[in-house]
Amino acid sequence: MKTTRSTALAGVVALAAALTALTGCSGGGDGEAEAPGPETVKALKVCEEVLGAGGVSAARAILGDSDFRAESLPWAKVGEAMLKEARSYVPGSEDLSRSTYEPCRMSTAEGESIRRVDARVQWSVFTMDSVTVADKQRKWTKAAEDVYVQWERQPMDALVAVVPCRVPGAAAGQERELPLQVSVRSQGIGTDRETLSGKLLTPFVRDTQKRLGCQDPVTIPESLLPQ
Repeated sequence: MKTTRSTALAGVVALAAALTALTGCSGGGDGEAEAPGPETVKALKVCEEVLGAGGVSAARAILGDSDFRAESLPWAKVGEAMLKEARSYVPGSEDLSRSTYEPCRMSTAEGESIRRVDARVQWSVFTMDSVTVADKQRKWTKAAEDVYVQWERQPMDALVAVVPCRVPGAAAGQERELPLQVSVRSQGIGTDRETLSGKLLTPFVRDTQKRLGCQDPVTIPESLLPQ
């Protein structure tokens, strides 16, 4: 039988379709996670700097690989803004407006299910005097000398630490009236949230103290989980 050009073309198309289906079964459909994109790879490096490589590995193990993404904010910008805010603080001020910064966020998504971990830092609206008061509503726990922690449950689960951080060039007493607040927030990770938050928060507070140049920094214990 004589093969026409159209018949040959149809055969090529059919062969290509068969090869595509075979590739899908043996390679792309085996459930392997896609490699992170360049922006995520870049952000992960920042996350490892502020949370520690071990902490990031633990977070990734809990979050999973489904549509994994990482986002970051350059610490140079965070530090510059926070130092400016601290140095412009007026002792006794009733202005409670505070800027919040997020150096690292990691998340995964599968359908409508979102799992997420955020690292946040800001100057606190609380004073060191207020967190030392045994207030049942605030539920602050003393983790070490001048180190206070608490759980927040809304809008996300968050382990929060407040510590004094005296900034060079700031007004006298700034470290107690405008202390440092560092937190790790999580969503959708169930019972793993407490263990993971505890693992991430200690290195995050220590790293933040160094980056801001806190004078006479307080000692942060290995565990910041409230007892």
